[in-house]
Amino acid sequence: MIRGAIAQAARATDVDFRFLLAQAKVESGLDPTARARGSSATGLFQFIESTWLDVMRRHGPALGLTQQASASRDPAMRSQILALRNDPHIASLMAGALAQDNRAALTPVLGREADAGELYLAHFLGAEGAARFLTAMEHSPQRPAAELFGTAAAANRSIFYEQGGKARSMSGVMAVLRGRIEVAMAGEGTPEGPTTPSFTEGFRLAAPEFARSGGLQGAIFPVADSAGNGAARPPITAVLRDSFALGGFDKASGAGEHARRAYARLKAFGL
Repeated sequence: MIRGAIAQAARATDVDFRFLLAQAKVESGLDPTARARGSSATGLFQFIESTWLDVMRRHGPALGLTQQASASRDPAMRSQILALRNDPHIASLMAGALAQDNRAALTPVLGREADAGELYLAHFLGAEGAARFLTAMEHSPQRPAAELFGTAAAANRSIFYEQGGKARSMSGVMAVLRGRIEVAMAGEGTPEGPTTPSFTEGFRLAAPEFARSGGLQGAIFPVADSAGNGAARPPITAVLRDSFALGGFDKASGAGEHARRAYARLKAFGL
């Protein structure tokens, strides 16, 4: 379920699946209800409250979440919108959208596409914080990172300090973050060394196309066909019906009843 949600969001936002999956592994251990100690970070991608609300407001409509984006501005709906961080489908969509934002923000700073470690740095510190970090590291790579990022260091001692308590340098912190994301990506068959995730400009479906394709349901499930024509897969219920001939089961058989129940549940979810 979790990998499927991430894969669907990666397609919808045109972000490398391996990067999103690795990020979720590092951030939450693929636990959609994970909560951080000492901060508001919650969910599969450990969004803090302010970042979640901002990304939802800016990108929700383009990803079929128009009602949720509108509700995010309503103080009375705040808790319900923040609770969506525990939904793996929606959290993955927001993570993909944020990765695109971070990519766009870091490209002019670096003069090239950001690699996986740099994109993870942006998720960790925010795009503005990552830009400051990378600029400072270029000029003073051996400077203790905690001097410039005291708040982040206090909340993430294992990243900013060695086991003995010595503060890590700017380059040392970068190495820790890069190592974490690349080890997680390597488990998905990623080549060794710095990896540049695959991105394209903007999202695969613009808001009007999402409306025609059924909103969030259309945003999550479109898959390009083998010819790259963007044709959507048939609903999984249709695949199951045709593949397993659900109508052909003996109504008295246990297998037939189980299959029909499973089919009904999937269909109820629009699958």
